[in-house]
Amino acid sequence: MNEEFKTKEIVSELVPHKGKMFLLNRVQSYSLETISITTEIDITREDLFYEEDLGGVPAWVAFEYMAQSISALSGIYGRSRGEKPKVGFIMSVNSFKANVPVFKVGETVVVTVRQTIRMDMAVTFDGTAKVGETLAVSATLNTVEVEDPKMALGLN
Repeated sequence: MNEEFKTKEIVSELVPHKGKMFLLNRVQSYSLETISITTEIDITREDLFYEEDLGGVPAWVAFEYMAQSISALSGIYGRSRGEKPKVGFIMSVNSFKANVPVFKVGETVVVTVRQTIRMDMAVTFDGTAKVGETLAVSATLNTVEVEDPKMALGLN
């Protein structure tokens, strides 16, 4: 495990999400060469997306785990260059496939995302979420990075 991002508090410095909306627990590993990251999420009853009747978190939430993992990777890249991370938006989630319906309390979800295409501000990532050796979810996330989110949204 990568020692520099092993606590939730340190990882939270990499992404804009705060409070209950911040979902990552640890960065297991990352590579700025292959533009990839592996993160871990511990499933608890305190999770924002926890559903009592399911006894866990619905598997569809994995796309948000993947998105926050991408954000953490951007934060690590920004730190390596002495810059703030860019803000990103999910434009679409494609090829989403869930092999399990729910992440159960007590499980650790291991998410890996890898950049596959970059065209200017548009960036595509392939992602997986595993529980143990089981491939729980796979998806492709199409994102866009912006320097100024207010400008990108036409709010200035």
